[in-house]
Amino acid sequence: MPFEASTSISRDLANVAERISGADELTPSFCERLTHALSQLWGAGAETMHDDDRARFDAILVRIVPTTSVGTRIELSDKIARSSEPPRGILLVLAHDEIEIAGPILRLSPALGDDDLVDVARRCGARHMCAIAERPLLSIRVTDVLVLRGDDDVRRVVVANPGARLSDKSFARLSLQTREDSAIGLVLIAREDLPDLVVRFLQNNGSPEIRRALDARDDRPRPAAAAAAAQVAKSIRRAEDGWLEPYDFEAARSVLPHLAEQRHQIDAFVRRLAQTDRFPEIVVVIGEVTGIPLDLVKHMLVALDTDPFVKVARSLGLRNDTVQEILMIGPWLHRLDARARESTILAFQTTDVDDARARVRRWAGEAR
Repeated sequence: MPFEASTSISRDLANVAERISGADELTPSFCERLTHALSQLWGAGAETMHDDDRARFDAILVRIVPTTSVGTRIELSDKIARSSEPPRGILLVLAHDEIEIAGPILRLSPALGDDDLVDVARRCGARHMCAIAERPLLSIRVTDVLVLRGDDDVRRVVVANPGARLSDKSFARLSLQTREDSAIGLVLIAREDLPDLVVRFLQNNGSPEIRRALDARDDRPRPAAAAAAAQVAKSIRRAEDGWLEPYDFEAARSVLPHLAEQRHQIDAFVRRLAQTDRFPEIVVVIGEVTGIPLDLVKHMLVALDTDPFVKVARSLGLRNDTVQEILMIGPWLHRLDARARESTILAFQTTDVDDARARVRRWAGEAR
């Protein structure tokens, strides 16, 4: 946009913002005309609009749009649904609006984050949840809300979406629905990420139609052994990623400045973190102290195979009670049962320290 045109738009937006801010009442016809004009302006100049103009644009729309007609709001929703940087205030207003207006934004907008989607799912009804469930990609945090709070229709849409990642909790809830809903069972069986536990549940509790579909699923051509092993490993890693998704490991790095003064008291430092349920901080600290890549440490502290963690804990000189604290936080709080924790503690107590340190040095060295 040429400089002169940009300056003109800025001046006009500033004048409109000043005019409506001082108005006690805005007529519906004026709001309609202004919304149409701004919608067209956004469509023509969104890419080059200055930040100040975006803010004015947003403030004006938030003030006038709620009084406009459904058709006008639908037009505006369609305009901003695919924008990567839409005016955020009005985006959220429209996302909570009637489903005819909110639908395009909930299905398509790349500017809606998990917090936004969860808020809409909790505040609005099943039709809004169905629209969210149709998004190309859905995180576990969002699908948990949809599956556990939504109705049967919402769950059908979620399970049919291959881009929706599902937690163990969601799979369990979907499995229960198959007792009364064979249709969802057939869609569930088609998912590539279907856990073995769910397969066994469906074999024991599914309708004859579901059990026949399971038999057909088991008869699919099987890949070569190496490819099968790789696929299993990939599935395990994908499931572990799901458990790690809620944690902010980047923000957890704020603990590192405190580590310098605690390096000679690493056990006490880690134990305090564990006692306050600071799982991501423990991951970051272990990665920093051992030199093992962060991604590998993350998976060590979520995997059902706890042997790598045992080696790391032994090499760092952690104490028995510190290890017990770590086994009771983060994903392991839900993933490990009492027997698994007891086995881990026994393995920790019997692991040779020198062997553990050599193993950790090798893991850290392989990453260089």
